[in-house]
Amino acid sequence: MDAKKEQIGQAVDELAEDLFGVSKYLLDNPETAYEEFKAHDYLSQFLAERGFDVEKKCGGVDTAFRATPTGCAPSNPKVAILGEYDALPKIGHGCGHNLIAAAGVGAAAALRQVLGDDAGSIIMVGTPAEEGGGGKQLLADAGIFDDCDAAMMFHPGQQNLIGQETLGRTKFTLEFFGKTAHAAAGPDQGINALDAMIAAFNGISAFRQQMRSEGRVHGVITHGGDAPNIIPDYTSALFYVRGASIAYRDEIFDRVQKIAEGAALATGTTYKIEVAKPIAALDPMKRNGPLEAAVGANMDALGATPEVASPDVGSSDIGNLSHYLPSIQPFLAICGTDVNFHSVEFAAATQSERGRKAMIDAAKMLAMTAYDFLNQPELREQAAADFAAN
Repeated sequence: MDAKKEQIGQAVDELAEDLFGVSKYLLDNPETAYEEFKAHDYLSQFLAERGFDVEKKCGGVDTAFRATPTGCAPSNPKVAILGEYDALPKIGHGCGHNLIAAAGVGAAAALRQVLGDDAGSIIMVGTPAEEGGGGKQLLADAGIFDDCDAAMMFHPGQQNLIGQETLGRTKFTLEFFGKTAHAAAGPDQGINALDAMIAAFNGISAFRQQMRSEGRVHGVITHGGDAPNIIPDYTSALFYVRGASIAYRDEIFDRVQKIAEGAALATGTTYKIEVAKPIAALDPMKRNGPLEAAVGANMDALGATPEVASPDVGSSDIGNLSHYLPSIQPFLAICGTDVNFHSVEFAAATQSERGRKAMIDAAKMLAMTAYDFLNQPELREQAAADFAAN
């Protein structure tokens, strides 16, 4: 490991207690998508105290920020280090975003210290609402990453991974409209919207038999009726459609729309499908081999040997950003496979010794990989070529 990377490691170690404090603060103050006002202000203040000018509410998103090193002339190439900090309803930081934010600000602060006047080549971007909100897409659309050449973040997990596939996802509501009637005295006078919803669920279940292994459809009924003795005139459900490619995700969504139309025809109801706002779809991850190889080398140097990825994947708005510029999302393990993502046990694991070590290693790993990118023209050329080819 060269001298600069040794300095980066030392700088992160000096920040360790402060970074533990960041993680604990976010854990104790969980905020859901687009409501991360405490996190926004806390992280902004943390960076401002460590040599950054912070643009709050950037990109038109009230809980996003962009931090640039104070007194450093902007320069290229430029790397964006990302932080997520939204929590999940009811279970708080069950996806470990408190560690993501802490590692991100730790990497940015360490690079700011080590690079000194040359730190104008890094920025730190706070990206809210990963859990269902698609904040990175909004920031990309607003031009926040237009002057950047690469984006990097880490995610806590069950394995050490240089990266992982993600599924594209479309989130939508499905509604059926019928006519009320007394369920005993005049059922023939009603049009049953619940029958339509059940028919749609059954149609989707039948479709799953012909779905490729990388396809997913799952949903919940959010309104199924009002009373057993009233024919339901209105039902609603929330669905996710997922696919390993944009094309297959959209193919599945098209089929589901036809199933809904068939359910409406079969029951005499009408229906409505509305995709979620502000971001309708998440894109699958566009992985970057050269960047992942670089982060893997730094993981090895830190003793976090990369493993073979599990086939189980979800969706994330880092996928959307990866279609704008070369992006990576390596994983460091904070627990074993017996602890599930999106659980209170996973949130607790963020405060374990293993979780704390992973956070510090992640800050070092991100900062070292950013340093490699900024100082190795060949790596930049390879990453750009891989991005263009895929």
